Amino acid sequence: MVHAEAYFLWNAAMCLCALPLGPKERRRSTRRVAWGCAALIFVCWLPVMLAYWPGISAYDIYTQIFEVFEDDYTNRNPLLHTLILGAFYRLGEGLGSAALGYALFILMQMAVMAGAYGAAMGYLWRIGAPRAVFWTALVLFALFPVHAMLAISDTKDGFFVALLVLVVIRFHRLLEDPSLMRRPGFVAGFAALGTLMCMMRNNAFAGILVALVAGLVALGKEGRLRLCALMLGTLVLYQGALNGLKAAFDASGTLATELVSVQSQQMGRVYAFYHESEPDDSYEIATWLPTVEDYTPYTADPLKTFAIVDKPERMWGFLKLWGRVGLRHPITYLDAWLLNTCGYWYLDDTTHARIYGEGADTHLGYLLSGQAETVGLASDGYLPGLRTLYESLFSANEYQRIPVLSLLFAPALWVWLAALVGVGAASRRDRRTLALLALPVGCFLPLLLGACVLIRYAYPLVACVPLVLGCALARERREAR
Repeated sequence: MVHAEAYFLWNAAMCLCALPLGPKERRRSTRRVAWGCAALIFVCWLPVMLAYWPGISAYDIYTQIFEVFEDDYTNRNPLLHTLILGAFYRLGEGLGSAALGYALFILMQMAVMAGAYGAAMGYLWRIGAPRAVFWTALVLFALFPVHAMLAISDTKDGFFVALLVLVVIRFHRLLEDPSLMRRPGFVAGFAALGTLMCMMRNNAFAGILVALVAGLVALGKEGRLRLCALMLGTLVLYQGALNGLKAAFDASGTLATELVSVQSQQMGRVYAFYHESEPDDSYEIATWLPTVEDYTPYTADPLKTFAIVDKPERMWGFLKLWGRVGLRHPITYLDAWLLNTCGYWYLDDTTHARIYGEGADTHLGYLLSGQAETVGLASDGYLPGLRTLYESLFSANEYQRIPVLSLLFAPALWVWLAALVGVGAASRRDRRTLALLALPVGCFLPLLLGACVLIRYAYPLVACVPLVLGCALARERREAR
């Protein structure tokens, strides 16, 4: 199968190399390149899908499916994603196999993601990105296992990042040609994609706001008002669509505990070090964090899940204690945050790969790979050898033994690469590239306040850094001519 993928990739490469390189020819061949790359990426992911047939169901599948069963929806997981997943699951039940419905869901998700990444490749081809960047991006999209594993998983990150890539492309187009914001079709497309992106992950709201601020700096006076209207209009449309969906399905909101990850870790660390010397504060901390004895530096889940913040007055009391303790222990608070996020800045960190555990039989490790047996989604798959290899690499974390290449799997690498692209753009005073980079970085920033570090949380950077780099270098090429 590996030989088949390599053969397909080589033939695609030869076809693409034979395409003409002139600007007009590039525009005419963009669709061919986009569709060809999308098909290639999809085909390269198929063996992983077959190995894990009908797909990986190890993230929030139980919560989401039970919401569908009980007709009791929340927005703890994106409501739109839950509804789509539930519709395919019900379709499978109607066809006599829930697993078949789930497989159709996964294949649809793969097609959406491959289509988005194919569009990115077509766009890089169209704008004249350097060949090295083009081919590196294509190889990563097609063969980097993180893409395939997330494409066949139930997590919402696949849909979210696919939509983010499409929004990044449109954002780059309007930065290069602000007159596009006068075209109703372009505006409608941007707003629709942006709304869907936000509905798949609410941290996209922050991404659009950060991109708006950076875009106002990058654009001239003419485009600023239209950019404000476009970006803020997208956020208003998202909020309206979300509220309408919640009202239609009588869905409740997110849990308040999701907002106190960092605060829980900081007070937990103070408790761990000072519970004997400061018994009064420690007692109060334990009152608000009943599981504070379970503090671990690299994930807030054991603490924040049980934090007493279920009512506004309790949240206020929790935050008052957090502020008061922090005034006496600012260094401990900083230390707690740095440890909780070390996977985003320390290249040799491995804690992010064993947040939930590790071991070939656990289906945990770097990427979750289990299947929800109790709702009929478990199977031995069709390529047991490939499945065993992936379990060894990403459940037992054997990928860490691979010299050099193991760095590709480090979330910190993609954070530093994004930072380097930003520094390079700043050194050239390239405000448009900085504005473009602000969109995926803005989506990532809220995760610095999250419960832990996982590669799927850094996935916006994994997918978008090659695209942003290609756009930046293509622009530099044009300006150098």
